[in-house]
Amino acid sequence: MRLIWDILTDRLSLWVRWCKEEILKGRSFWQIEWKQSLSVTWKHILKLRTPVLANLVYSIGRNSTWSLWHDPWFQNCPLFERIGNRAIYNSGLPRDTTLSEVIQDSRWNWPAHVWQLRDIADACSDSQIGQRGAIGWRREGGAFSFKLAWESTRLAVPLVPWGKIVWFSGAIPRHAFCL
Repeated sequence: MRLIWDILTDRLSLWVRWCKEEILKGRSFWQIEWKQSLSVTWKHILKLRTPVLANLVYSIGRNSTWSLWHDPWFQNCPLFERIGNRAIYNSGLPRDTTLSEVIQDSRWNWPAHVWQLRDIADACSDSQIGQRGAIGWRREGGAFSFKLAWESTRLAVPLVPWGKIVWFSGAIPRHAFCL
């Protein structure tokens, strides 16, 4: 999850730069399709998109560089999934349009002739537009931590009475079940 967080927050690292050049190739992280040619790491990263998405909070800003159509900034769902390809075509906006291109003077500037976008424009009219966009983790402060990421995605199961017999500080996991 940390790798996804690093990509989404555009962390300054060699790995993130490499991913943006070689894997993303100018596309949004949410646009990447699962392919056989991807590495095992990237296949696992793509499987984690859904649980990560459930915990992200987007703050809209005038300089937001997220994809208008493909990033899940609006109610955690990409707009192209809500309105379809025809509405995108009718809007006259290119597929690589960024969010900042429909914001002018800290106000939304949606194409008025596309009826599917009117509902989105109404829903967005109440949202605050800041100076710059940011992604936060769904919790107080919005800071990412491994503990919160793990707690939000793991399957919590009740403790069992025999747990301390199998799992203790000196246990070797490979041999723990050979009682």
